[in-house]
Amino acid sequence: MNGLRRVVLVFASGLLAVLGLAVVPSASAQTTTPPLTYTVQTSGADLAHAQDGDPLHITVSGLPADATATFYVCPAQLRDSLLKSQLDPVTKKLVWVPDPSLSNRVNAYCGSFNDELSGAPFQTPRSERGRSALTQSVVFDTYVPRGSSAPKNVSFDPEFTTLNPSATIPWPANPGKKQYSYTCDETHPCTMMLKLTGKPAGATVSQTVYDSSITFTATTPGLKIQGCGGVGAGTVTASMPERFGRTAVAWNQLLCAPTKSAQPANILAETEDTGLTSFDKGDSDVVFTGSGSALAAQNVRTRSYVPVALNATVLAAVGWTPTDRSDSGAALVARLASNLQFSWDDVANMLSKGGELPDAAGRGGIFTNGSALVGRNPALAAISGPTSPVQAPDARAGHSDSTFYGVTGESGAGSVPLALSGKLAGLPAWTYGNFRSPQGVPLPGNGKPVGVVSDLNALNLGDDGVHNVDAKTGRINVRKQVSNATLGTGIECTNGCLNWVVTDLATATEYGWTPVALPNGKGGYVAPTPASLQAAAAHAKPAKDGSLEITGAADDPNAYPLTFVESLAAPVNPLVDASCAPEKAKQDQLATFLKAATNGGQNGLGPGMVALTPDLLSAAQDAATKVGTGTAASACHEQQAAQNPSAGGPGPAASGGPAGGDLGGNGPGSGASATGPAQDAALTMKAPTAASVQAARNLADGVRIPLFPGAGALAALIPLLALVALVLLPSSTGYLTAGKPLPPWVNRFARRLRTLRGRA
Repeated sequence: MNGLRRVVLVFASGLLAVLGLAVVPSASAQTTTPPLTYTVQTSGADLAHAQDGDPLHITVSGLPADATATFYVCPAQLRDSLLKSQLDPVTKKLVWVPDPSLSNRVNAYCGSFNDELSGAPFQTPRSERGRSALTQSVVFDTYVPRGSSAPKNVSFDPEFTTLNPSATIPWPANPGKKQYSYTCDETHPCTMMLKLTGKPAGATVSQTVYDSSITFTATTPGLKIQGCGGVGAGTVTASMPERFGRTAVAWNQLLCAPTKSAQPANILAETEDTGLTSFDKGDSDVVFTGSGSALAAQNVRTRSYVPVALNATVLAAVGWTPTDRSDSGAALVARLASNLQFSWDDVANMLSKGGELPDAAGRGGIFTNGSALVGRNPALAAISGPTSPVQAPDARAGHSDSTFYGVTGESGAGSVPLALSGKLAGLPAWTYGNFRSPQGVPLPGNGKPVGVVSDLNALNLGDDGVHNVDAKTGRINVRKQVSNATLGTGIECTNGCLNWVVTDLATATEYGWTPVALPNGKGGYVAPTPASLQAAAAHAKPAKDGSLEITGAADDPNAYPLTFVESLAAPVNPLVDASCAPEKAKQDQLATFLKAATNGGQNGLGPGMVALTPDLLSAAQDAATKVGTGTAASACHEQQAAQNPSAGGPGPAASGGPAGGDLGGNGPGSGASATGPAQDAALTMKAPTAASVQAARNLADGVRIPLFPGAGALAALIPLLALVALVLLPSSTGYLTAGKPLPPWVNRFARRLRTLRGRA
């Protein structure tokens, strides 16, 4: 009986234990504070392959009303070596124990971070940001930084403290007083550590959560062709303005990454005038330009201008405006995303009347309270200045100190200032303001019409005190100039702030800058979009040099008036070396590159570049057939004459572009005969099938195109690009990676797990 009794007791105890386990969580759930639930989404930069300065849009949704958030830049592996003192309950003495508090660790190890791109501290928000009452989310618009934190001591970390060991503090182990620092780059991942605070429904107190799910690596800015075999004997040297670099990278990778062969084109970033001279002298094999020969210092080499894309001159706004409201009703600054409406007089006055005193005559007075521009644009009117409405004109114009007056752009001759000034020329407002030297002497050009300029620096009349446009060399320096307005975390942006960039649509799109809308000739305004650029392209006509120019678009209400055609200028005569021997490998590679550009490569354009219309594409294919059709003897003569054009005469007139009054061509089937499997296909567009779509996905997984701000649209096209690339390959599918893609729900579930795992 005793044995049976023991068995029954053991069984009963086990049953009670099981029931207890079943009951305890239920009871616990009744007393546990509801968790703070939310979701985090990012867009813009590819965080696994980001470059310093890539725009990053962070959205935290699902938070309760009146929730707040901020973020810090932290190393991905956050150090956990802090100590704290506490009273020993037994000995009643202070003892030192580990301090795992995430809040204290963030404060200790996520200090001031120095960004390489801006050359200044990367400013995270100065205060917590409230939830938007409109979107019911918290949004951060920032960019991916790269660099190192400022070295500092950490008081309660034994290895980085400045304290010395003592009887009461025995743990310091830093006799050399070394300092703590961390790095964020391509080999040292970091995180945008979110601090989220809110009161969940049903809770009596607020909760604070730290989320480390946004992890990134960052390389230096620049063009990187990945997956190819580098420069080869047949690689063509291509001079181009920086704005065309992303497209050139995409086209290179489309052609060479699947087979890891040599890249077709070596990118040489130059201003357009320099590139045209390099091409004419034979230092470059081709050159990209948006204005034909208008910027050329010499025209000895006979060329064919092959249209490859549409682009446009834009005046882009960079910054913030308090057009949103928090749950409490307080003003909430948000990144400017709408297209401000500028009249032609607004643009002319802004760029000709000087950057000083925008609250008076500076910038033509367009940013003053009550001006037509401010009255037309609520987002401008909402900017009230950091501490007083008196400062509003300065904040709108971007004049924050004596080092920068709000307007910048790329220096050097280019299509951007040429197209803009050509449109403004003749307007009464396109007249220089009253500019004098420090000695009071009127500057040359003072009060006179500006006319047509090809370099933004010319707008300053050679004087450092004019500040119509503080142009910088190269896009990186332009980005550095507007980095404060990009972040919007400085005191000057407390109630909104703006900077302005005279640039092109591709550059503005890549960096997340917002172009203004311009008059459409019918009383309205039109912003630069793919549709408005293609509407303008309907007005393209052949210019005297054989390139295409857009005229008459100002009377088309759907056409953006500053649209221009990006062309690849290639030699009509064959490529020859220094001894005048034909370079067949290069010529073949050039033919393949041209076929890519004027066929399937139209689906691989960089951000902001717009594909050609069918008529322009036909004209482009026709122009491409003229490349290389001349003689080596003529090429040799041009090569010698171009080195000393004044002695050799002007040479043959530039030609080879679309001729006649229409843009008709021979269509996709035109061109030289193929010399290999890649050229046979020439990126001809084909209707996709289920099998080819799957093959394209596999190929796209193996071909990495560096992403960039605004790259989402291009990323969506990668499977189509891979389809195009497939026709370049031999019939064998040996290059493709076998396997089936995971179902979408699996990918979504994996992403959700990673997000939950990253939350502290």
